[in-house]
Amino acid sequence: MSDDVLAQLVGRSPSRLLEDLAVIGRALAASDRPRPEIEVYLSGGALIRGRIVSVVDDRMGAVALIQLGGSPRTPSVSFVRIDQIAAVTIVDASLLVRASIADASAPAPSRLELQRQAAAHADGFVGKFGRALPITLASDLDDDARRAVGVLFPVLLEVVAAIARDELGKEALGAILSIELGAASRGEVWKEDQGKLVVRAPKLVTEAFTFATLRAAIEKLL
Repeated sequence: MSDDVLAQLVGRSPSRLLEDLAVIGRALAASDRPRPEIEVYLSGGALIRGRIVSVVDDRMGAVALIQLGGSPRTPSVSFVRIDQIAAVTIVDASLLVRASIADASAPAPSRLELQRQAAAHADGFVGKFGRALPITLASDLDDDARRAVGVLFPVLLEVVAAIARDELGKEALGAILSIELGAASRGEVWKEDQGKLVVRAPKLVTEAFTFATLRAAIEKLL
């Protein structure tokens, strides 16, 4: 890959940019590394500087959670409405083109670890659907793929839970009898016969599924 980061950057809206950085931040935090540092300029002129934690949809619109300081146990945070943001500055923009889930400094989760997570989450679905939703792993998972699947887990669970909160969504999920997780260069979601939902997590952090993109991909198949 070229060392010229500027030549590889592409324009993104504040919402898409912050979602991408939040995904990168989750992967970095899992490796005990600092989340991306940003400066957010609000339409009213105020400036907020901190580290992006997440972007979530509220009833009033998308909201970014930014850590301003403090410690993990006693953080100082700001909740910022995305529609009030005029511009975003990234202190280290190379994260957008070089941040791979395959971080050599962090050990990849073992297949057994992922299988245990899958089993625990499958049982947890009983309370939401009244039945277990088996989660299996693809057979061809190397270190990079297992890292990608590990990053995908919390996003997938959040999406399935959100869909299940709606009665129509819960009913539609009845057609899904199992989920298979794997990894690929780009994220993919499709449904096979016998009600299997197949999700392939992208290995590049900047391509990783966000809550919104994964939910949209799954809902198209229901």
